Amino acid sequence: MQMCIFHDIAAFEELAHPWQDLLGRSPGASPFMRPTWLRTWWEHFGEGELYLVTFEAEGRLVGLIPLRRIARDGRWILETFGEEVTDYLDPLVEPGWEETVIHALLAWLTQPEAPGWEALLLWNIREDSTLFPLWPGAAAAHGLTVHIERLTICPMLPLPPTWDAYLQMLDRKDRHELRRKIRRLEAVGNVRWYLLREDGPEADGAIEAFLALMAASNPEKAAFLHERMRAFFRRVIRQGLREGWVRLSFLEIEGEKAATYLDFEDRDRIWLYNAGLNPRYAALSPGVVLLAYLIRQAIEQGKRVFDFLRGDEPYKFRFGAREVPLHRIRIARDRGAG
Repeated sequence: MQMCIFHDIAAFEELAHPWQDLLGRSPGASPFMRPTWLRTWWEHFGEGELYLVTFEAEGRLVGLIPLRRIARDGRWILETFGEEVTDYLDPLVEPGWEETVIHALLAWLTQPEAPGWEALLLWNIREDSTLFPLWPGAAAAHGLTVHIERLTICPMLPLPPTWDAYLQMLDRKDRHELRRKIRRLEAVGNVRWYLLREDGPEADGAIEAFLALMAASNPEKAAFLHERMRAFFRRVIRQGLREGWVRLSFLEIEGEKAATYLDFEDRDRIWLYNAGLNPRYAALSPGVVLLAYLIRQAIEQGKRVFDFLRGDEPYKFRFGAREVPLHRIRIARDRGAG
């Protein structure tokens, strides 16, 4: 197996095709590991040195781990990047190559010619990922120590084959409340919802409407959407629409946008990323109703999982989600490093 390290941002473009192919073969694949997402993050927020680490075998890419080297508190850290906006950062590895890739990475890090580092931080690693249980043993084999910290959870909803079956999955009270909110909003009249899932003349207006509703939802989201963050979202949403994995949904009441979601679609999954709400219509629960429409559509399309991504907000569990822990793995040269 051959390991290569790329430091230039041009590598995101150079590796795009084999990278996309590996995404299709890797159980840890998510929209956040797409070259588009990571390159756009790097262009807007990248600091330190880029270490795009690839592993090739049998004429194809079998592993990829995007890292950066950065000084923090007087120590050199290697880490996966973008954790503040990137919910999953599981490395991409083709099934059957997991241990080989991990050992190759750690073997390189313990060689004299490796860059200076005191800790390797792997952010936002799902507990159900195939790589998660392998890191402690591999690190010990190379004389390294591991500390695993639970960061939060990522509620996930397994989807049944029908909407009726889904409703029966819910707690009786939650099922009653969901039906009541849908009926109440639909009784208002002149209610419609729709999806934007490709680039076009209406994309700019839709992106700005999403950002405006997101900021209007609460002060925390408004503060989060500083101008550099807005520029990142404008770029990555537009690119995702062009590539066919980003969707923007809106619910309108009397022609006015009342709720919106940004989500990602790939194969059998929907990833719900963020939301916006018009406070004027909060009493009608348009966000809840729009989310119910999205779940129903996902079931009708044969999707198997509706992923609410990280965060333990109660509404996710009222919709029937089950928690999956999300961790940070810290690998260090000694117990005091990192």
